Amino acid sequence: MEDSLMKKMVRALSMLMVLASVSTFSVMANGQTEGAVDGDAYPAKQLVVTCPPAAGGGTDLLYRALAPKISEKLGVPVIIVNKPGAGGAIGFSAGAKEKADGSSVTAAVAEMLAVPYVQEVDFTYESFEPVCNVNSTYGTLTVQADAPYDTVEEFIDYCKAHPGEVRFSNSGNGGNWHVLAAAFAAAAGIDVVHVPFDGGGPSAVALAGGHVEATTVSAQEVEVHVASGKAKILCSFSPERLAELPEIPTLRELGYGDLLLTIYRGFVAPKGTPADVIAKIDEAIQYALNDPEITEFMKNKNFMKDYKDADDFLALMERENKIYGEQFKALGMID
Repeated sequence: MEDSLMKKMVRALSMLMVLASVSTFSVMANGQTEGAVDGDAYPAKQLVVTCPPAAGGGTDLLYRALAPKISEKLGVPVIIVNKPGAGGAIGFSAGAKEKADGSSVTAAVAEMLAVPYVQEVDFTYESFEPVCNVNSTYGTLTVQADAPYDTVEEFIDYCKAHPGEVRFSNSGNGGNWHVLAAAFAAAAGIDVVHVPFDGGGPSAVALAGGHVEATTVSAQEVEVHVASGKAKILCSFSPERLAELPEIPTLRELGYGDLLLTIYRGFVAPKGTPADVIAKIDEAIQYALNDPEITEFMKNKNFMKDYKDADDFLALMERENKIYGEQFKALGMID
């Protein structure tokens, strides 16, 4: 009798110990699911960079160059995953839904501000934690190399003589290059057709292939086509002549001073990512930016280095977000 009772007590205690172990494991697992991560132990696995722009464009080129150096500092693989589509909405939406545990960041580009104004999406720039900015650039007015115009004035005259015939490629409806092209067309009083693509790279390829007559993507995205003799740049949409294109005039020189958009490239993390983890990612990005190979790469590829910490990057996004809203209203794209 006593022996039977003792056995029952032992079995009961054993069951309680098992349940306690399961409960403890569940709490730990749940903590990881909710994004809790020890900054001292970070990183424990790979870092995935969600890149909304398509492969082959200027944004993709820059992040792929930075990835090995960031990996070198963090000591884990850094993987670039392109998720293009809908002007960047697909990638930004996916990035915002990633775990806030430091295992994922998103390539933050200006479309993150523009797209929510013109599409029904489930994110804004406030859906993320800013990490840092690494590069700022400006658009260009680039046309086919054999086009019958060599200046902005001649291009505008041609568009006025051929209303509704000139096609502008852009990186997606509501994206930065679309806004820039639409604002330019409105200021110049020309009627053009906007043709969206999934990123600046495909936009530039469309121009080089003769599928459109013009594009407003960056110098980095058209330089290979200019070098191959398939495209020519008429002007830049920058406050001053670009250091890499000193012979190319700015649109501001021609009296269009208000057509300025800072096209930034940075990093953001899912909302709720711990500050100490963000600090470690930021430290690794700064390490990459200061690497001599990256410095030379950015110089050769005409990427202007423009590091901003999380606070300054947030201030930049807040300022540019306001500009996008004003531009969209002026163009009649939103109420």
